[in-house]
Amino acid sequence: MSLVSGNTFDSELWSDNKQIAPMLLEISYIQKCPHCEKYYITGRLGRQAVKIAKEGCSYEEGHLTFSEMKEAFAQLSEEGFINEKEESNVRMMLHHTYNDYYYRNIDKKDILEEDKKLFCKNALWLINNLITDNVMKAEFYREIGDMETAKNILDSIVVEDGFQKQIVSSIRNRLEVNNNEVFKIR
Repeated sequence: MSLVSGNTFDSELWSDNKQIAPMLLEISYIQKCPHCEKYYITGRLGRQAVKIAKEGCSYEEGHLTFSEMKEAFAQLSEEGFINEKEESNVRMMLHHTYNDYYYRNIDKKDILEEDKKLFCKNALWLINNLITDNVMKAEFYREIGDMETAKNILDSIVVEDGFQKQIVSSIRNRLEVNNNEVFKIR
């Protein structure tokens, strides 16, 4: 028997809604089978996941890299998603891994045009199919470089509390200098 911490102490919250909690164990929603090299969604397996893990298939902590996530997204999209929730989860992982690779990483990289196009197309899908919060919509528009739409959305928001005011202010500050990088909220 092993114990797993559910502690989010010292966690980071980022503007793309990613939370990084060093003491919180995470099993990747998408895994890559070490035998057949195909990606699969762990939630599809149910009780079978424990059996697969015991047989030596990948059921590991952490998340895929951006390169792996692009492969997984292409494969899973081609195979088809069971429902919109599954597709939303996969697309949000793609969004986060892009930001991990290009912005949360200490080593800044030049953004490949192909990656930027995929990121923008994916972000627009998330905006249109998943995100209902206007502050988050404005942030995603800012991240894809549509500063005017982000500003218009923020102008329509009635700020409800101090935390939201801090986020809106941070987004506005970045809009003023055309900065589309994800940022740490806390």
